[in-house]
Amino acid sequence: MSDIPSPPPIAARRGISVPDLLVALGVTLLGLALLAGSLKIPFGINAVVGPRVFPLIVSVGMTILGALLTVNVLRGGRAEPAAEEDTDPDAPVNLGAAGIILGGFLLGAVLLPTLGFVLGTAIMYFSVALAFGERRWGLMVFVSLAVALVTYLVFTHGLGLSLPPGVLKGVL
Repeated sequence: MSDIPSPPPIAARRGISVPDLLVALGVTLLGLALLAGSLKIPFGINAVVGPRVFPLIVSVGMTILGALLTVNVLRGGRAEPAAEEDTDPDAPVNLGAAGIILGGFLLGAVLLPTLGFVLGTAIMYFSVALAFGERRWGLMVFVSLAVALVTYLVFTHGLGLSLPPGVLKGVL
């Protein structure tokens, strides 16, 4: 036997990373939510591979991945940046930007049935640009509306899907 002391466990050296734990739990919860939704899909008629198969594969895989990530984080693992990334893993997390994106997504989702897809989605795009530090308001409004409009046209005319036009009904 050697008299060399063993290094302290990883968790004792660095502690549990709260942002990594939140991501891991979020992936797990999203996988479980997708699994619950997948189980509500009816079986296909006379089909070996029905409409439930691929959603079930994705949701089970995501749940397993989230569980593995959670175990890894609880053991002290961290999502380290790649060598080419110029980041400091010990820098404080900017939760304000994440809050702006989340708030914009929730606001857009709530207003989407009333305002329609283009305006509701434009709110979401605008919030992402704002969270990333863009402050040219006119450009943000223009790009958000343009990307949302192109997305709407591709999905409705190109793919034949029905998206809510909202207040722009008759214009689009």
